[in-house]
Amino acid sequence: MPGDVRVGRQVAPQRGILPTATQLLCSFQGTKFADHDLLRSAHALAALHARRATMRDARLVVEVDHRRRELVEDIDDWIIERAPLRHEGLIHTETLGAVIDRMASGWVDANQVVETDGSRDHHARKRWHRLAELIDGYTELITEIVGGRRRLPARA
Repeated sequence: MPGDVRVGRQVAPQRGILPTATQLLCSFQGTKFADHDLLRSAHALAALHARRATMRDARLVVEVDHRRRELVEDIDDWIIERAPLRHEGLIHTETLGAVIDRMASGWVDANQVVETDGSRDHHARKRWHRLAELIDGYTELITEIVGGRRRLPARA
């Protein structure tokens, strides 16, 4: 059962509890996110990255970054509630919230370059390639978490 913590035993999250990369991308785009707390936070992260990219006022950038940190913590709290921290397996270098924040940033960056330079532009292709690498990394990470081969670090 998700969130089941037994004495002396940590359980891995069940398959399907963590959103897929496709679900995250849909949430960044603004579709299919309203029924899932983590996807709502992911959607908000993408919106904040889009706003941040157009800001020139350093005070507003600081406010956006503060809100992003709160959303990353919300995601980390969500995963801790549903999948207790494991004590075995390789530890990942980032929390799940930080990984999703980087994906949201990559998604916004790739889309903005396409909007300004077109999809055939060399920079756009590089940004989309980088986003594809982030998607592959996320997919591998959640597969390893569910399989018990990797664990997430405790939030600082």
